[in-house]
Amino acid sequence: MYDIELARKLAESDESRLEAYKIYENHEFPKWKRLKVLDTQPPEYQGYSNQKVLFHNQPGLKVVPKPVLEDSDIDAIGNHRYGPSEKHKALVDTYANSGTRIAVESNIQIKEPIVIQLTMNEKNPLLLDRHTIVVGEQSAITVVLDYSDQDVKSYHSGVLNIIAGANAKVHIVKIQNLSDASTHIHGGLAIIGRDATVTYNSIDLGGGLVVTDYSSYLEAENSESCVDSIYLGEGRNRLDLGYNTYHNSRRSMSDVTVKGALLDESRKVFRGNLIFARGASKSKGSEEEFVILLDERVKADSIPALLCDEDDVQGEHAASAGQVDANKLFYLMSRGLTEKESKQMIIMASFAPIIEQLPIEGLKERIHETVGSKLADEL
Repeated sequence: MYDIELARKLAESDESRLEAYKIYENHEFPKWKRLKVLDTQPPEYQGYSNQKVLFHNQPGLKVVPKPVLEDSDIDAIGNHRYGPSEKHKALVDTYANSGTRIAVESNIQIKEPIVIQLTMNEKNPLLLDRHTIVVGEQSAITVVLDYSDQDVKSYHSGVLNIIAGANAKVHIVKIQNLSDASTHIHGGLAIIGRDATVTYNSIDLGGGLVVTDYSSYLEAENSESCVDSIYLGEGRNRLDLGYNTYHNSRRSMSDVTVKGALLDESRKVFRGNLIFARGASKSKGSEEEFVILLDERVKADSIPALLCDEDDVQGEHAASAGQVDANKLFYLMSRGLTEKESKQMIIMASFAPIIEQLPIEGLKERIHETVGSKLADEL
């Protein structure tokens, strides 16, 4: 199924697939034991034809609607480690059936957010996508990756590469609202240049199995990474969320804030790694995760870590898990709200600061409606 013959056929238009196949062949699909998930292999291979790219005709912007890499991209990505597993990353690099390469020239401000809609349905239940975003010096862009399905059992494994030049401003929003029978596995990499900033919002509201890993590399002085994400687990959803920040340069800054809520029998593992390499003096980094537990049957594990090989740095990490604040609940109920309505309001208030960062008003409204609807059904 996923063999060398298929790799050779796909490599007719992209020889790098054969190099990726060597990695794919030499690794096994991992098991997420904390989530009690032992099988993450993809279904039988098929093409995908439902990708839509909106607002791509703007000056200074080049969008190629294929999962292509140029030599300069390969050199920049190099040996940077990222993604939930080498097997899944190599799966996409070898067999990608969709994706884009987005390039912004230097000194260009892309005004309209680029929206990439990736919907899975009965004709397109398998999505293996790679997106590469290259932003030149003094340029800015916002890109939205919107993953959904039409209540089918779908499988998604994706890779996102961000290369931000000096003084670039990049804002990425990844939204995932798949059905409970679907799988979402995603690996992100950001390579951030001098005085550049990459902001990453990950919004996970669905999916039976959700495994994400985002790694940002602060490679030059005054580079900055900001992560603000939310997640919602319901039913028997399983989530493994990983965020890794590598401070490899002086005066680099990072912040990771993740907020979530778990209902029913859902399970979640949060993995946060904040790494200061030698030479990253005067750098500051923080990571925080907060989860509200809305059922006695849920399970939440948080594994924050701080690794430091440099003296003159500031690093903070924290994680907390608990039920809805009793005082807040009492206050709202004393004002005439039901217990269910009060819990909804508290959770929505926790999510609101992150949702408000979204670059499109219609997107904010959709997320508010989706979260509200799920909470109304499950609480």
